[in-house]
Amino acid sequence: MKKYLEMAACMAAAAALAACNKNVETQVPEAVPSAPAEIRLALAGNPATKATVDGTGVENAIRTVDIFVFFKGGEYDGQLDAYAHFDSAPYTLTATTGDRTVYAVVNSAQPVSELEGISTRTGLLTKVTEITSQKTASSAPGDFTMIGSVNRSAATANALVPGLNAITVKVDRIVSRVRLLKITRDFESSALGAQDFRIEEIYLSNAVGRENYSMDRTPSADDFFNKLGVPDAAYDLWMRRTVGTDLSDGASKDMGDAAYSMYAMPNPVDTDSDEKPFTVRNTKLVVKALLNAKPVYYVIPLGALDSNTTYDIGELVITRPGSSDPEKKTETASCTFTVEANPWTVVPLETETGKYVI
Repeated sequence: MKKYLEMAACMAAAAALAACNKNVETQVPEAVPSAPAEIRLALAGNPATKATVDGTGVENAIRTVDIFVFFKGGEYDGQLDAYAHFDSAPYTLTATTGDRTVYAVVNSAQPVSELEGISTRTGLLTKVTEITSQKTASSAPGDFTMIGSVNRSAATANALVPGLNAITVKVDRIVSRVRLLKITRDFESSALGAQDFRIEEIYLSNAVGRENYSMDRTPSADDFFNKLGVPDAAYDLWMRRTVGTDLSDGASKDMGDAAYSMYAMPNPVDTDSDEKPFTVRNTKLVVKALLNAKPVYYVIPLGALDSNTTYDIGELVITRPGSSDPEKKTETASCTFTVEANPWTVVPLETETGKYVI
């Protein structure tokens, strides 16, 4: 599914619209010579672009929208032309005509007072968002920060001009999503198969918790959480799920429900490391189980994680006891699994309240 921000020109008075929508709007000094352009923003879904992986309402929700218009090329390249913050529709701001880059930020974690201080494209893209800010008012993972941009220039015959300006911006979530959809117990040893076996929990290990708006930040060791297979309770909301299920041999536990989805910021590192003190490394999914009351771990390397992408482990089939170390990769003979990366984008649908949730 794809989320589109569709912009069409509107000649309504900016002051009246600001009063109606409680928008915050910033423009460049009058010293910059350019004609004014009134732009109106609308959010709408495009049924023809729906992807195969749907999101939940809190994953797809749009609560706030911040629009930044930057000069493109010339003396003022990358400088702010116009900015406006919106809590509800209609979405209208005044920019100037010419070559511009338009950015849309949805559900920004930064307060308006901080966003108002952004004066350059670099200033916007270097803003850092934390995994701990990606939650709803009811403290559930969601209301994720999303960002996208589009260039408008004379070179492509679509620079901003006086009058109508139709603009479409595709936005993506910054976070990655990881799902383990099914666990099956199928021990090779009948003796082990007769022992008690309980799936306690699943969690992400060595998960990145920070990313910038350009989504190209190189993480440092301090950006990783749940390090070395040890969960940090401060990140349970996003990175750990309780299962608490006894499995007899040959039985399965389905976990396709959204309640088992886990989230982290993108991690470009796809290789492991044994270096200590801790250095950057790939993110892993860990399954903690009890075999005859003894903790065992099944560790699955996930490789590099991209933003706005779901990583599905379709089924984990457990055939032997796992590792005693939650950081040690489980031997492939112990379990089999498949990993698929699915696109995870959004199609917002307009509602009477002005909030867009699917």
